[in-house]
Amino acid sequence: MLEDIRLGHLRIPQHMDATDIHWVPVDFPKYKVNTDAAVFSNTKEVGIGVVVRDHKGEVIAALSKRLSLPLGPLEAEAKAMDDAVSFARDIGLQDVIFETNSTIINALTGTTIDNIVTSILHKLQDFRSSELLLVCRQGNKPAHTLTRHTKGIDKFVTWIEETPIFY
Repeated sequence: MLEDIRLGHLRIPQHMDATDIHWVPVDFPKYKVNTDAAVFSNTKEVGIGVVVRDHKGEVIAALSKRLSLPLGPLEAEAKAMDDAVSFARDIGLQDVIFETNSTIINALTGTTIDNIVTSILHKLQDFRSSELLLVCRQGNKPAHTLTRHTKGIDKFVTWIEETPIFY
C-alpha cells in the first residue's frame, strides 16, 4: 500500500477503494467539498462545479462557474480545485475534506501546473484541517452535474444555504 503524502497539516491519501462509489458523510464539524471540471473544446471554455455538504450530507453551498479559457483536462481540474478551495475559505469553513475524481491530487507533488498547485497549497494553509481525496466518478456526481450546468450560465452562479433546483 502506498503511504499518504503529508504537506504540513494537509494529508493526501494515496489510495482509493474502488468499491466506494457513493458519497460518504464526514464527522462533525467537518465539511466535504466535491469538485469537478469539464472542458468544452468546441467553445474553448471550462465548466467548474463545486458542492459543499455538511456531516448530514445536506448541501450548504454550491457553485457553477464557466471560464472562457482554453485549458486542457489536467489544468481545468486544477483550476476547479483552486476555485473550490477559495469558495470553501470564502464561506468560512475551517475543517474540510476536498474530493475530486481527477488525478490532480497526484499532481500536487510537482507538475507543469505548478502555479495553480502553489495557489492551492497556499490557500489550504488558511484551514484548521484539510484533506484531499480521490474519489471515483460516481462518488462525485453532484459536482459533475454542476459542471455541466455551466453551459447555460453567463459566468457563475452560487447557492448558499439552498440546493440547486436540478440537483
